[in-house]
Amino acid sequence: MKKLIIFLICLYSIGPAFAQSNNFNIGQLESEVKSGIQKAYAASVQIANLDSANRKVGGYFSGVVVDADGHILTAAHAVTPNALYLVTFSDGRAFKAKGLGVIHSIDAAMIVITEKGKWPFAKMGWSSILEPNMPCISIAYPGSLITVTKPTVRLGQLAELKHETGFMRSTCLMEPGDSGGPLFDLKGRVIGIHSRISLSIDVNLEVPVDHFRKYWTALKTPAVHTAFIPEDKFKVDKKVDQVEPIPEMEQLISSTEPSLSASKNVFTVKDSSFNISILGTLVNLKGIVAESDLKGKSFFISKCSMVGPNPKVEMADGNMVAAQVLSRDDANDLVLLQIPQEIAGGVSLSKVQADYAFDKLGSILISPKPHAAGEISVLGNVKVRVPKSAASYLGVGVNYRTDDRAIVVTALYPLATEKKKIGTNDIAAMDVLKKINNRLVLTIDDIPDELSKYKTNDTVTLQYAKKSAILYTQTFTLKPRYVKTSAQEDKFTDGKSERRDNFKEVLVHDGKLKPSECGGPLFDMKGNFYGINIARLSRTSSLTIPAPVIVEFVKGITLFKSKEK
Repeated sequence: MKKLIIFLICLYSIGPAFAQSNNFNIGQLESEVKSGIQKAYAASVQIANLDSANRKVGGYFSGVVVDADGHILTAAHAVTPNALYLVTFSDGRAFKAKGLGVIHSIDAAMIVITEKGKWPFAKMGWSSILEPNMPCISIAYPGSLITVTKPTVRLGQLAELKHETGFMRSTCLMEPGDSGGPLFDLKGRVIGIHSRISLSIDVNLEVPVDHFRKYWTALKTPAVHTAFIPEDKFKVDKKVDQVEPIPEMEQLISSTEPSLSASKNVFTVKDSSFNISILGTLVNLKGIVAESDLKGKSFFISKCSMVGPNPKVEMADGNMVAAQVLSRDDANDLVLLQIPQEIAGGVSLSKVQADYAFDKLGSILISPKPHAAGEISVLGNVKVRVPKSAASYLGVGVNYRTDDRAIVVTALYPLATEKKKIGTNDIAAMDVLKKINNRLVLTIDDIPDELSKYKTNDTVTLQYAKKSAILYTQTFTLKPRYVKTSAQEDKFTDGKSERRDNFKEVLVHDGKLKPSECGGPLFDMKGNFYGINIARLSRTSSLTIPAPVIVEFVKGITLFKSKEK
């Protein structure tokens, strides 16, 4: 662990600022990322459709306020001219807005806030002077975190200024819900608007911001614009403070590989009963439990749902050592393992310092792996609650249908033990959900929000309508139904963790972790322990159980003797 910290501190501090030099400096990059977030964060908004009764309906999308008059840039595929919307800022303030111009050929649209007020806004940059390898920041509202009221930060770089689709391509991860969200440069200026994704995780397509400059007048007019759209003339500010490209970002992981290989805190855990592997974090419990409980033993924390009753830990020499399960924390999906031999090092849990304030967003993080380079990411969100999902606990997959703004059933996921015959009036795909218990289902987050009020094995009731419009009800028992999703469905190649929801508090980062790479530790560039990676939630987000929760888990284990005084 000391070698890791020493190496990262050196890497963090050496060299001049990258913006003024060709020498890449990861510490300066982190500083400028945080500065850009401070300038742009408050202007990034979540947008919901409103019905005639001013109720939020359907799904959500993202946008960015770009002037004091409340004009918001977003994606055409999410907007209808003159339709009503509710715009919610990161501080919780919400205001009504209406749809303006839409240009589907370039996926550009505008809405405007119709209420009076003062709005935080971000400056618009110029996409025509951008260069490949420029760092870029996404601040938007991914659909997998639909109940989270604050936007999530991601870091990437411009990969192609003109992709074969005609859009810009960046490596800032996006997913449904991010549509219309802003892409910023490190100065906090809008350089693109999130449009669409591909199966490849590095294909994230952006509408260049110059399209909005070019068609500003048309976009302010509430209509769907097609042929012969009038163009506005604009000039690039020649005095603009340009952000320099950083080709070295592509080698960022390889440059940290020596430090990660030197770290001896990450191991592979295998279980013959599950026939799977997961990572485990070597932890040092000195100062938390009695010294007599530590002699001749080593301890590992891993992901509970991926560790069966017969785990083994793979040592550095490849030998497998049988481990004993000491305790499980199902709420946080944690498990504590013990092996009958001492291994030097380990993450010291007695020295955990929790500081996850707003100014930590954008901190560069490392998820080390055994025998391989680690995964680099940035802290994107903190103190996030991930409620039970409809698919994983209710067994009903849902989605938002844009043409009639209905919440529809997309799939059913029965338990492995369920073999009952589905009746004619039972809930089925394409049925429209109306209520969960007595709560109207108006948005896609109404169901998980309602489910979070109930425990496993509780029952809930769904009201739904079939094509005949006749209403039916059906009762369901909440059971863990670890849904194995397809890569095509989730729009990225590695796939999600099976257990990835029902967490009271997690950190979110954009590490591209495979599900089998959870259970390992997360550090910042100064070697501070942030927590245990617990799940790959979605295309954009990995989840981490915060370090203080890890400490409380260990302290609560009654098997240990009281700490010696």
